[in-house]
Amino acid sequence: MSALDNIVDRIRGLDLERRLGLTPNYPPVAIEFDRQDVTLVRLKKGRRNTLSLEAHQALPMPEQTVSASVLRPTLGAPEELAKRVQELFTKTGTKPGRVSLVLPDNLAKVSLLTLPEKPASSKQLDEIVRFKMKRAVPFRLEEASMAYQVLEGGEGKTCSVLVILLRKYMIEQYEQILADSGAQVGLVDLSTTNVFNLCRDEIATASAAEGDVALLNCTPSYFSMLIVRNGRLIFYRCKSYAGGDESEAQLQSVMSREIATSLSYYREKLDGEGIRTVFVRSTAQSLDTLEEILGRHEIERVELVDPSKALEMVEGMRIDPVVGQRMAPAIGAAAGR
Repeated sequence: MSALDNIVDRIRGLDLERRLGLTPNYPPVAIEFDRQDVTLVRLKKGRRNTLSLEAHQALPMPEQTVSASVLRPTLGAPEELAKRVQELFTKTGTKPGRVSLVLPDNLAKVSLLTLPEKPASSKQLDEIVRFKMKRAVPFRLEEASMAYQVLEGGEGKTCSVLVILLRKYMIEQYEQILADSGAQVGLVDLSTTNVFNLCRDEIATASAAEGDVALLNCTPSYFSMLIVRNGRLIFYRCKSYAGGDESEAQLQSVMSREIATSLSYYREKLDGEGIRTVFVRSTAQSLDTLEEILGRHEIERVELVDPSKALEMVEGMRIDPVVGQRMAPAIGAAAGR
């Protein structure tokens, strides 16, 4: 099984392994790389499978680090980045070992394919997915690691398939940086899938009471939006900012336009009846700004993702909101399913 297979497990919400007593042993340490910071989180499992935060630390990315993308898979200043990772292990008192690697969404090609019916065999499904993805990416499919999963619960005979592609060369660069610090990658995953994993129960509760629910993950270099209906992913979109040096007004304009386009597609193509609640994780835009942007599109409630809800906390204690937003994807990865 590819490490990427764990990505689709986050989204599909299938607990078969748990029911059979075969739940994977997810590393309790996760390291997330994004444009601004590299963040380490270490969790500890307690009684009744409760989780507590043992250590966390974030360090700024080296200035000379190049912002990579799915089309530009070269990571700048790997030696400097390896030093930052080693510093994270030292400062948090974490012994290098198996870790989860969390990467930015815009390093991946994420697609939701709709097939007229479910293929008769896994071999036929594989052939169809590979054929469609060859036409969807501007590079050879052999250059990428691919994972896909049929999303159960579709309407009629149609079959929805979540497909995720990451360039092998990109994964290898990050794996080498961690290996230089003595760590081994036990899981490769994306930022938004882990934010979803972190607040999956809250999304399910809101969806059961209100209908379709959205999740918005905002970073300085991209934002991603996904929509869940009856516990099943029906929409995903990631939008990168053009150059990374846009003004605040330009970023807000881009986000508002893309959200409008996404919601228009949701209504017209997915029979969307409206979204009342959007869960938000943001290290770029303030909650007030996002409430104003989403309010233009008739979103009634904007709920900030709170990692404290997934952890066992001393009564009255909460994680600082700014720190919590930065740590959320790594906590989601270290928490497992």
